[in-house]
Amino acid sequence: MGIMHYSKGLSLIELMIAVAISAILLTVGAPSLQTLLQQNRVIAATNDISSAARTARFQAIDREQTVIFCSTADYANCSSDWSLAKMVFVDIDDDGGRDVNEQLILATDPTGSGIDVVGIGNAVIFTPDGSVSQSGTVVICPSSGDVKSASAVLISLFGRIAVATDSDNNGVKEDINGNDLTCS
Repeated sequence: MGIMHYSKGLSLIELMIAVAISAILLTVGAPSLQTLLQQNRVIAATNDISSAARTARFQAIDREQTVIFCSTADYANCSSDWSLAKMVFVDIDDDGGRDVNEQLILATDPTGSGIDVVGIGNAVIFTPDGSVSQSGTVVICPSSGDVKSASAVLISLFGRIAVATDSDNNGVKEDINGNDLTCS
């Protein structure tokens, strides 16, 4: 009897079949993976904004002072570009801006790439009773513009913060006035 040799590894044909199957699986799975990543970015941004707004409201009530929640490029001035970083600070002199003697309560990083955020003017001003002078919606959309993946943070006149829901089951969440969110 002779010694038997077994080959280890794959033949060229087996390797080509494995590569072809992998390519097919990637082609089918990649779009759904991209959608999942996009939805996760929107959820993360929504949670960050909601958490910062809640912190601002609770601090206004606890401190019995005006507290401002806004977007910022420099952690000193408020901006209307909600894709920038966010800050929460006590506005001691009620001038709407953060002075060197006004405590920065919370600071966040800018919203990541692939997300568009449209907010409420320059700032959300929480009064000592936790209310705001203007209700509104901060809309968070994927850069693709897919409104079905969009979300929003809703701020009522009483200062209550909620995350948008799809109450009419049409696949699109609604703003504070009950209108479908738009990504444009």
